Amino acid sequence: MTSTLPLAQASSVSSGRVPNHGSLQQWRRRAVRWLVNRLVPPARNDVTAGALPRIGIQRVLVCRPNHRLGNTVLMTPLMAELERVYPGAEIDVLGAGSATLDIYGGYAMLGDTFLLHRKAVRHPLATIGTLLALRKKRYDLVIDAASGSSSGRILASMSVARFRLRVDAAGDAVPMHLAARPVHALRWALGADTTLPMPPLDLRLSEDELRTGRATLRRVVSSSYPETAPVLAIFPNATGAKRYDEGWWSTFLAEVTSLTGPLRIVELVAADGQSRVGSRYPTYFTSDVRKLAAFIDAAGMYVSADCGVMHLAGATSAVTIGLFGTTDARRYAPYGGMNLAIQTTDGDAVIAARQAAERILRTIGVPA
Repeated sequence: MTSTLPLAQASSVSSGRVPNHGSLQQWRRRAVRWLVNRLVPPARNDVTAGALPRIGIQRVLVCRPNHRLGNTVLMTPLMAELERVYPGAEIDVLGAGSATLDIYGGYAMLGDTFLLHRKAVRHPLATIGTLLALRKKRYDLVIDAASGSSSGRILASMSVARFRLRVDAAGDAVPMHLAARPVHALRWALGADTTLPMPPLDLRLSEDELRTGRATLRRVVSSSYPETAPVLAIFPNATGAKRYDEGWWSTFLAEVTSLTGPLRIVELVAADGQSRVGSRYPTYFTSDVRKLAAFIDAAGMYVSADCGVMHLAGATSAVTIGLFGTTDARRYAPYGGMNLAIQTTDGDAVIAARQAAERILRTIGVPA
């Protein structure tokens, strides 16, 4: 069955979770979590509900050691919430992979970034050096920002801080969406209203970056017809079973344009430089995630499977449509605004296209 998932449902409070991994991996994670819970027990500096002060917090560490682009982007609401609650604080980040600085670089309160290699165990000297540098600093607050992450919990426990906030300590009544969980936990620790609207994903793109994105878009689509048609950016790539094949995309896009009228479609090309739709549309390639985000912002509309670039698009002003066949949209739906998650568990490209076309028509101001 193909279904549209409203954002309210995607972010709703729920105690259930739909796993997106196999039973063997699920068992392994549970075993590791059991071991970590005994090796890293609750500490005296762990924050309880309403115990985190609003004053005296100057130095904060956000611990999210994950190299995936999407997971990094999903932490930007927490950065915005920290900026709102502690406007004069400096925020350090313990992350993994080169995307960390790119994603958070637009935040004025960003301090040091401690970056682990994505294969940290295979690079012990570099990992030890990073951790030693981290241990030299003293923090008022460290946030273990990844719910259920064993590595995050271990690394957060190694930092020196007056207060430690674990996202998974806020109880079961937490939002399903991963972008909302850290913000909810921070409000819980502050004793604040957890029902207030959550900050959106936001890269804090500069005016110069946005201007460059618009200029690049004009250059890329200038030869496509018709020039007055709305632009739709597509990223027809994803990892593993999340990827839809070229035939699926061909059917999907044909049905979309039959319902919306002409669209200037531009393909965002993956890191390998290969088109996934037979090079039928103008293409754009960049290895710079901020340039990519500015380009998507200029396009105004975006569609792809659930992937890191989808979350990057969700952090722009573009209306983002995510296609979910194997992952849980309640946890990973494109977050905020008019963004939309479409479940495609039956693989029917035509039904998915009709729902996407309805959202596109709303975006461009045409009655569906």
